[in-house]
Amino acid sequence: MKSKTRFAFALTAPLLLMGCASILDGGPKTIRINSNPEGAKVTISNKEGKKIFSQTTPTIVSLERSSGFFEGEDYTLVFAMDGYYPYETHVQSSLDGWYLGNVFFGGLIGLVIVDPATGDMFTLSPRAVKCDLISNQSPPMTGPAGGAEAGTNSSITNLNSPPAGH
Repeated sequence: MKSKTRFAFALTAPLLLMGCASILDGGPKTIRINSNPEGAKVTISNKEGKKIFSQTTPTIVSLERSSGFFEGEDYTLVFAMDGYYPYETHVQSSLDGWYLGNVFFGGLIGLVIVDPATGDMFTLSPRAVKCDLISNQSPPMTGPAGGAEAGTNSSITNLNSPPAGH
């Protein structure tokens, strides 16, 4: 009888030392990063401002969900490309729904030790980032008068002044 009890304990002991979020949704999260147009440089910094990743789009990056015990991580993504305005967005951590499973299945160890220590109590959002970059180039001017074609009769009207004869 003792051997069966020891065997059952040996099988269940590892589960008692794990949290729900760690079991069901553990590890770093992958984030898909795209831009329009493709080929923009994306630089990712953590909440302390430390640059942790730089690559051209499209790309996939694996990011940690926490920056310490009971502390979620937030990331700043900056997109840059010649001829386009820079664009900044964020990927933020939030409480993972699986973490609450510790109330029912993971117990106190999962709730206050395992999931907070591994960072698996958090998830990252959004999981896909797409940036539509905006050109900083002026539209091309055509013709000698900056839009009027040669040989046409065009005039410029000042809308702030009254019409002639008034």
